[in-house]
Amino acid sequence: MTPDLGRITDSTAWTSLDATAFTPPYLTTYAYDGPFSDGPPAFDVSHDETALIYATNWGFTCTMPGVDVRRDADIAVPTGHTQLYTLEKRAVVAAGGTVLRIWPAAYPTDRDRAWRLIVPQTAEQRFRNQEAVPGIAAAIADAVALAARLDSPVLLARQVDERYWH
Repeated sequence: MTPDLGRITDSTAWTSLDATAFTPPYLTTYAYDGPFSDGPPAFDVSHDETALIYATNWGFTCTMPGVDVRRDADIAVPTGHTQLYTLEKRAVVAAGGTVLRIWPAAYPTDRDRAWRLIVPQTAEQRFRNQEAVPGIAAAIADAVALAARLDSPVLLARQVDERYWH
């Protein structure tokens, strides 16, 4: 069963019955220590709390439970001529387009930042990290369409911060 996409708001929390059978795909990890590299996979749907992941142009961290944004000194992600993105996990869609999980907004912000559609790598291509239409309902619709078109899982995240990471 899929939620009514037209009724999704920033406070929506929803879990599909299919979520328990979902095996998170591998997503290029670009972290070197602790929960940044050893935590739940970025596509994990088993946590109830809204979570963060961090990303650079080279890869992603594991799921960071809760929304406690880390200080730069605590972020175990290599620096070097890239941007560091703080991403709030908002939904995971299975290959084919079934919504598995939606988390409510938890990171306070006074504006709607960029929304990201993240697709894991395959043997043929590097991971994909592209923009979605802003707003949770439109972004989930984009994720569903992309998952169906590529027959690949899609992670939807809201970008809450971006900074030069050198």
